[in-house]
Amino acid sequence: MADLQDIHRLQAFVTAVEEGSFTAAVKKLHITQPALSARLKLLEEGMGCQLLERTGRGVRPTPMGLLVYKNAVDILKRMQHLNLVVKNHLELSDGWLHLGGGATAVMGVFPDAISAFREKHANIQFTLHEQDSKGVLDAVRNQVIDIGIVTREPNASMQEDEELQGMRVHGEILDSLQVIANPNHPLVGMASALEKAGKKLLPMHLNKQHMILFDEGSTIRKIIDSEFRRLYVHPRIVMTLRSTQSMLRMVEKNIGLSIVSRLSMRDEAHVQTLDVDGLRMNRRLVLISSEERTLPPAADAFLKVLQSSCALIPAP
Repeated sequence: MADLQDIHRLQAFVTAVEEGSFTAAVKKLHITQPALSARLKLLEEGMGCQLLERTGRGVRPTPMGLLVYKNAVDILKRMQHLNLVVKNHLELSDGWLHLGGGATAVMGVFPDAISAFREKHANIQFTLHEQDSKGVLDAVRNQVIDIGIVTREPNASMQEDEELQGMRVHGEILDSLQVIANPNHPLVGMASALEKAGKKLLPMHLNKQHMILFDEGSTIRKIIDSEFRRLYVHPRIVMTLRSTQSMLRMVEKNIGLSIVSRLSMRDEAHVQTLDVDGLRMNRRLVLISSEERTLPPAADAFLKVLQSSCALIPAP
């Protein structure tokens, strides 16, 4: 059975057939005639049949040689294409990059990095999956995405975090959650009046206020609920959503207050941030990939852009 992995032997054979003589073939291949003869002999031994026969003018393929030639040309073309594909990926002139994260990552972290990356590598294509942290972790494990961003509580140890087992942690971004309101909401006027007196809103001012929060079970909701319990805050939850963008739109319509990431608040002219004294809702956005695979060149380069485009704290 032929050792078709030896591209040099196939190339030597194809060149000999196309040139019609050993002399012309060695000149085109830039090798010696003994080297050419050795390659052709090994190829014929691997095939188990004679592939070339001498003529008065040079060499020509035998019937079996003609069969091998037709297939070898196709193999060499495919190999040439493969080399080009690999070269393009290594030079970041082609390729795909698959990212995943929650609403904050999609709205507030990835866009700047993607924009900066594409200024130098415009042909790299992206897929961006918006999922909760569990979905992102599963997608990284299943190699659906290359790089993910997941939410962790501020005091949790990454070394002891079972959900991060099997993950390579590249760093983290510190984030805070902010209470937002429609500019016409009563608490906005109250906050303005208190500020003139050198005071702030208190947690108790959030009691019985209509609120739009993230779905129960999400990490960000757990952080909010924990802080509300600590401060004995009891709002009236009128809606739960998964999308920060949807929350912003609901607040714009004055349906209620909401709590969103600081990183998600960009050029939001139709909502107002409320500073509530003593309310501390912090979290970490952890940048991960799978320990079981090497990142493709585009993903590895994108990590460096992320490190420079956001305040990424190195992994401990």
